[in-house]
Amino acid sequence: MFRKTLIFFALILAAGCMRESGSKSTPATGLIGENEPITRAEACAMAALNRYSLTEIDNMDRTITFEDTSADKWYDKYINAAFSAGIIAGTDEQHFDPEGYLTLRQAQFMINKIKGNDKLKLRYDEKDRDKPIPYSIWTAAFERSMDTSKLRSENISVYATKDENRALGDSYILTSAGLLCSDKTDNREYKNRNISAILRDNTIVAVKGFNEGMAVYENAEITDRSENSITVQLNGGTRKFTLEENSFNIGDRVQITFDTDGTYDIKYAKKTEG
Repeated sequence: MFRKTLIFFALILAAGCMRESGSKSTPATGLIGENEPITRAEACAMAALNRYSLTEIDNMDRTITFEDTSADKWYDKYINAAFSAGIIAGTDEQHFDPEGYLTLRQAQFMINKIKGNDKLKLRYDEKDRDKPIPYSIWTAAFERSMDTSKLRSENISVYATKDENRALGDSYILTSAGLLCSDKTDNREYKNRNISAILRDNTIVAVKGFNEGMAVYENAEITDRSENSITVQLNGGTRKFTLEENSFNIGDRVQITFDTDGTYDIKYAKKTEG
């Protein structure tokens, strides 16, 4: 489930939740327990996608033998990849605790492995080392540590989920960045929203938060129409819109403004000749 508390992402960064070794700045201690914590499974997904593509992860041999995860869980392949790469350990030889919270000490271990050194330090008192790390603080640290030759931070608009196009299924959404895979969340929460995300190729690695403003598609081509509906071509797929009155024709291009409450406004961007 996506966390509404992620809107505080920018505030946490401004407060300074971490420091680089040798830096002249001395930011404040990281906030403990202010936001909902990240699970170990979610952290594994981010770490795995920093190291491998989704295709590589899907094609890996399953080598983990933990009793509390199985191949039918969405997170199993990510745990397998992150554990095999030595980025994270189990809680003991038999258990991984995938839905348990990532602790500050575990987060620091993972950041060291992801970054390839120990220069990025989370700030916390030693007595707090086994407390959960908030999702937003983890994501901020991960973003500073990630391989930017593979991952990118981007603001994207979401144009359709499976609610608007069944062909998308549970794992894909149509966005301003094209067709994106996101198999870790309830994608319906993204519908008609602008989101701030970390991406790898066509895969959503993490969602940092929702941005203000409505999603807009500037130049969508109408590929089909009926008396009270149009179907438009969006990035990587189509979406059907119901209209009270339909004056549009196939081939017309339209501007669509999506509101977060599910409403939309459609007007001409370019009308076909004749």
